[in-house]
Amino acid sequence: MQKNISALVDIGGTKILILLAAPGRKVLFREKYSTPREREPHAMAAALSASLSQALENSGVLRDDLAGLGICIAALVDYHKGVIYQAPNLGWFEPVPFRDMLQKEWPCPVLIENDANAAVVGEVYYGAARGHRDVIYVTVSTGIGGGLFLDGKLYRGCSGFAGEIGHIKPFGQGRQCNCGGMDCLEAWAAGTAIARRAAALMGDETKNRGEVNTAWVFDQAEAGNPRARALIAETGVTLGIGLANLVTLLNPSCLVVGGGVAGNRASFLAQVWEQVKKSAIAPAVEVTRPMLVAAELEPEAGIWGMYALMNNELKTGGL
Repeated sequence: MQKNISALVDIGGTKILILLAAPGRKVLFREKYSTPREREPHAMAAALSASLSQALENSGVLRDDLAGLGICIAALVDYHKGVIYQAPNLGWFEPVPFRDMLQKEWPCPVLIENDANAAVVGEVYYGAARGHRDVIYVTVSTGIGGGLFLDGKLYRGCSGFAGEIGHIKPFGQGRQCNCGGMDCLEAWAAGTAIARRAAALMGDETKNRGEVNTAWVFDQAEAGNPRARALIAETGVTLGIGLANLVTLLNPSCLVVGGGVAGNRASFLAQVWEQVKKSAIAPAVEVTRPMLVAAELEPEAGIWGMYALMNNELKTGGL
């Protein structure tokens, strides 16, 4: 019996995506489920196992067909231990041995990875960063996350926590971040920060809209609204300075930007790139000539990164 089917899961704060893939990235099953309201870790593991079992039944795949189970999640993850240390979207702030919980139900190899780490692998293997060995991936949505692929390898750091780009602190202007820290990049350039600033600066234009969202601010900027354009320009400078610091530090050949806020906004990415060129050390731009591109695999970059990680883990023992 061939164990060649990968079960791939992306756990988000509101949705869980489950995908079953055969060799050659052939999709056998793809479905989104609501993230369970019960966020206690054992209850979450049980609910995920139930959804996976339903996916196998619906697709006609047997448990014995599974090569492995790969899970990505917006969290601080020790990949080698299978422990989730923090998952704010799920309300987890103590270590959770999630792999061990799932391993009791699923005897195949179980891999757990930070979602942005998985996404950079997906973009390197199958997406916008193919052919590059030194890549910075940043996702700008509700928050800001990042993944680092350096010298041909995923860079996790000592405990698996590398790449938390949203919590670098390039400014000193006293703005609090959701993490509890001050002046994180996320507090200035993430979707929630843009919407909050818009509500403050464009109050007369937003008071009848109810909740202000980032897409509306971008649409207003692209339509020529001067205050929205100024706000988006300011955000581009902020994000560009943050990325320029990483370009100076890590000397990548490719920067990939994804996420619902910035990934599909060509004019905004152009503003970000102009600031990167102004702020990074000159040789890292002029000699290396890095490229800044939009992610290609959204919203499944993490899923396909887990597919690549699974294949490498089974063949060589890791990436």
